[in-house]
Amino acid sequence: MKKILGLTSIIVFLCVGFINAQEDFMGPMDPDRRERMEALRIWKMTEFLDLTTEQSTQFFPRLKEFKESIREDQDRQRQIMIEIHKLVNDENYKSSHADVKKYAKQLSELEKNIITKKEAFVIDIGDVLTADQQMKYIIFENKFRNRLMKTLCQPDEEHKKQMKERRKP
Repeated sequence: MKKILGLTSIIVFLCVGFINAQEDFMGPMDPDRRERMEALRIWKMTEFLDLTTEQSTQFFPRLKEFKESIREDQDRQRQIMIEIHKLVNDENYKSSHADVKKYAKQLSELEKNIITKKEAFVIDIGDVLTADQQMKYIIFENKFRNRLMKTLCQPDEEHKKQMKERRKP
């Protein structure tokens, strides 16, 4: 039991530490920025999956519905993290194991829900995409997210340098 509470404490601590370092990630993303990123994502995904016009007309509305459903869970996670952040920064607040357990359970349940939805979506799109395209979709989501996070977390000068190197023939 102590190991579970200790592990849970570490997870919450790391999450709070990440938020302290990246407070700008706590708020909802600017709608214009989200729209531009989504347009880029769709364009790159269409190319990577080599979607036909017919596949695109069936796939993207379902993808949008899926993304909206997990966004609700992600928004709730963000709300919980903001709540934790406020508690930790309150000088009058004393953390308890019960609080750690409560917040860790809420966050993990939301994460499990997101993972379940992702798995169901990948399997369900098999009526639109081939098995190869489904596998490519899994790869694409991972690569795009990793590149996006790397870009967001890099200092501007380093990012500019990498962009210049990519443009060289």
